[in-house]
Amino acid sequence: MLSKEQCKLAVNNWKITRPDYSKINELINPTSVFNFSPEDCQWISENSKKSDLHTYIGAFENQLFLIVVPLDTDGTELNLANYLATPLSPLAQELILSETDVVTTTKKTTLSTDLAVTKDVVENDLPTTNEPTITERVSVNDIEQWKNECSDWFYYESTNHGGERIFRTFEVPFADLTTEIEEHDSAVAFFGFKHSAIYNMQIPILIFVSLNSQTAQGKIMRNSELVTNTKDYSHPCPPACKNSANYTIFNS
Repeated sequence: MLSKEQCKLAVNNWKITRPDYSKINELINPTSVFNFSPEDCQWISENSKKSDLHTYIGAFENQLFLIVVPLDTDGTELNLANYLATPLSPLAQELILSETDVVTTTKKTTLSTDLAVTKDVVENDLPTTNEPTITERVSVNDIEQWKNECSDWFYYESTNHGGERIFRTFEVPFADLTTEIEEHDSAVAFFGFKHSAIYNMQIPILIFVSLNSQTAQGKIMRNSELVTNTKDYSHPCPPACKNSANYTIFNS
């Protein structure tokens, strides 16, 4: 958690940092993610009056943060003393993303802690009730592209556009993600890249994976094999700033 004043400072620091590639390079490790603990998800659930959330990018004490701002029922940002702020940090453990596309076939992609695909298999299996909104393999491709290309992207954007096109905020329906499947108790947000024909550029996105560290029998699954639910939220500002007027809490 960061205080409101610390969040304001962090948001302003990121604004100042965006034109400076060397400082960006110090803050952003291409293989790091935003980890949300069960307590973080509980805070979001307790404070959110609306399913959508605003998230700000901030730089504080030499770390990049994703700052979560809940909304009231009218979509106005809640004025709180403290806000959930999750630092960009290494992926804690290897993940296995599962996707069932037919009744008896399950695709599994293993993503290592350095965001490398270490295993990609198709298994004949019993059907699962967990089906990602987007395919797990497409999500992993977007994550891999970020890992391989984000450094060049930041260099280009900072040196050729003064950092003006580098993201400041993301709009995400995160509350739905953490509550729609009862047994999911934590989450990870990955950066990814998608090409936008509208803006004619690579657009950074956030890819959320909701996690469950237990089996249906309530035991920790071996080999860090976690049931996952993957969602893709492509609402970065900039360039997609149609709702930017609603981002007020740290801009006042």
